[in-house]
Amino acid sequence: MEEKQQISTYEGCNFLRQRLVLSSLTGRPVRIINIREKDVDPGLREHEASFIRLLDQISNGSRIEINDTGTVLMYRPGVLMGGRVEHSCPAQRGIGYFLEPLFMLAPFCKKSLDITLKGVTNNKVDPTFDMIKYSLLPVLKKFLVVDEGLSLTMVKRGLPPNGGGIIKFSCPVRRSLKAFQWLECGKIKRIRGTAFTSRIAPTVANRMLDAAKGEFLKFLTDVYITCDNGKGSSPGFGICMTAETNKGSHYTGESLECKEEEEKTPKLPEDVGREAAWHLLEEIYRGGCVDALSQCLVLLFMVLAPKDVSKVVFGPLTPYTMHFLQHIRDFFNVTFKIDEYVEKGVLDEEEQSRTGAGKLLLTCVGVGYTNIGKGQT
Repeated sequence: MEEKQQISTYEGCNFLRQRLVLSSLTGRPVRIINIREKDVDPGLREHEASFIRLLDQISNGSRIEINDTGTVLMYRPGVLMGGRVEHSCPAQRGIGYFLEPLFMLAPFCKKSLDITLKGVTNNKVDPTFDMIKYSLLPVLKKFLVVDEGLSLTMVKRGLPPNGGGIIKFSCPVRRSLKAFQWLECGKIKRIRGTAFTSRIAPTVANRMLDAAKGEFLKFLTDVYITCDNGKGSSPGFGICMTAETNKGSHYTGESLECKEEEEKTPKLPEDVGREAAWHLLEEIYRGGCVDALSQCLVLLFMVLAPKDVSKVVFGPLTPYTMHFLQHIRDFFNVTFKIDEYVEKGVLDEEEQSRTGAGKLLLTCVGVGYTNIGKGQT
């Protein structure tokens, strides 16, 4: 009876990755019921089953039970082991779907994680390789302090529907993290990016690049975008850019054109370039010390930090981040204090509106999480 009380029960297929990642870190079993129970095709999808297999690959002693229809999942986490792993990701979702949770788990494995993921590197649904490289990787470097052994490289780019991309990710392990206060966002000092094509004329990359640069050269001169012309399995093109501040914050924006939806009229390269620039400008307007993609990773590291106060300034929270806060409360029993943040020297609302969207100050006390598999810091 006591064991049953410790099992967290959730309903539905939403936020499956959040629940399984937090379950893996806390060691608390989780049961998920009514997974697409009323759908024509009920139960877990191929990419969700693949993600569960990936968790099983990087851990030891996990017990996974799925009923015949796939509508009920029982997950009892084992010990995070890490090591050298290869995993093929289904083409329905991008490699980013699998890579994003690994950034949360990798530092707390017993051995350094060295993983090769194969599949779709860029699509319109999941964080792409470029976004993760520009957004999540700098955040992970900040918290690991020593980035020796930390790398994220793309061997081959793969677009839908055929995929064929290869990404390698390696991450050192840490015994514990340090409490931190990240309150200054800084001002934009430079913009970097990559315009890529796959089985498309290389001139398309230059057209995207020129359109995107045209939007930013109105504001600053340090804009540099590289071209990556490849021969993948599927045709497509896109551009991803990051704005870096003088305080080490990164904001990312991207746009992509590929054959995911057959009926849709294809976009011009100039439209893709401008769209990516507008997405980046929106992230800059939202502000905060990290962009929307990195919010959950920062919150998790704040919770896992020693029993001391950690603070961070965010722009508006995304719905995904709000649900992550609820799951953190469920698994770690940690609640964040959320206040409106006003920058120093900003006197009135009109001046504050010029500095972007409203900012939030999130404060919590860490749980003092220790990686039991790691002998030393």
